Amino acid sequence: MTEEEKKEFEEFLQWKKENVAQAKADEKDLTISSDQESEEDAQEETENGKRNIPSTIGWILAIALLVIFVFVRLLDSVSTTQEKSEVSSNVVEEADALAEVEVATTEPSKVTWYISTEKDEMTDTKNIWASITSDNYISQDFPYEGMTRATITVRYMKKYGFDVLIGISQGQIHGSKYNGDNYITARFDEGSPKRYYFNEASDGSSEMVFLSNHSEFIKRCKQAKDIKIDIPIWQEGRPVFTFHVDEPLEWPKE
Repeated sequence: MTEEEKKEFEEFLQWKKENVAQAKADEKDLTISSDQESEEDAQEETENGKRNIPSTIGWILAIALLVIFVFVRLLDSVSTTQEKSEVSSNVVEEADALAEVEVATTEPSKVTWYISTEKDEMTDTKNIWASITSDNYISQDFPYEGMTRATITVRYMKKYGFDVLIGISQGQIHGSKYNGDNYITARFDEGSPKRYYFNEASDGSSEMVFLSNHSEFIKRCKQAKDIKIDIPIWQEGRPVFTFHVDEPLEWPKE
């Protein structure tokens, strides 16, 4: 081997040695780089996981709050419905109570004979009057304008006994024995009409007369609930007045 060939061989060996060393160095750097990348990836995954944990907790809290909100709304709705139902029930009960009160207050009272008494100072006895007023009325011309009603009064006084007085609120009861028209016609319930003659008041009053046959008239009043009488009134003919009571005349005990 010549010197020149020997020199070239040594240079080849030196090149080979350098290449092997360089290859090892590159392989080591590659391994280190790979390990660093793996560590970085692992660290990044860890950090991502750490970042994901709060996000997951936030979603869980949001869902829990939503469920709580819906539950509270449902409770409020049920409570409101119950309150409305109770209020409605109370309103109905109050309305029923008011209706019962109105029915009780608007129910008409019984129509009965009006009884009044007075002590007679001379005899120390009790004077009694029982009276009713007609349900209807008539309207007269001047000078008796307005409503004219009739009254039936049964009177008891110790010194006079029983009397029946037929009166009108205004006007003149007209009738005379001479003409034979001094009477009223009375009908009790569904019975037949009957005439009852009258006498004028002793004081000359033209608004009241006294029946002659008062005993029978009083007896009928104690049995009847509906009474009709016609009265001769000056310039008005014989208008009919009607009387209704829920209970017949019940004479009070002295």
